[in-house]
Amino acid sequence: MSFARTARRITAPVLAALSLALVGGTPVAASPAPVSSSTWTLEDLPQRICAIPDDPRALYFFVVLDGTWTTTITAGYTGMPAGTEVYSPQSTPPGSGDGHVVQILAAFRLHSAPLGHYVPLLQVTDGTTTQSVPVTLDIKSSC
Repeated sequence: MSFARTARRITAPVLAALSLALVGGTPVAASPAPVSSSTWTLEDLPQRICAIPDDPRALYFFVVLDGTWTTTITAGYTGMPAGTEVYSPQSTPPGSGDGHVVQILAAFRLHSAPLGHYVPLLQVTDGTTTQSVPVTLDIKSSC
């Protein structure tokens, strides 16, 4: 299943409901201070996924931004377990967000990933400012 096909299957009401259900985290401060006219914050949403080592689905965490950005923002991960394929590029063009709308579905797929509890960082950058938040990935023999 391709990421584009998976994304098409997510309807606006479901996405809105999920976004509202996940909101409530604390924004992460930008580091270093932006040089551009962008003023955005990556929202720290409590996100958790349980998957099996060879899960055939395209999995994803939500990227929700608050503020405005004048350059393309890209998303990725650090600390994903071995056997994880992160889809690239994952980006959103210049724009704005109110901290409640998903701008990017940061997708990945597992290929023989080892069982375990992982807390990778979901990381976004506009080329000047980089922000990250922890997400939880539990890989189990069954979920």
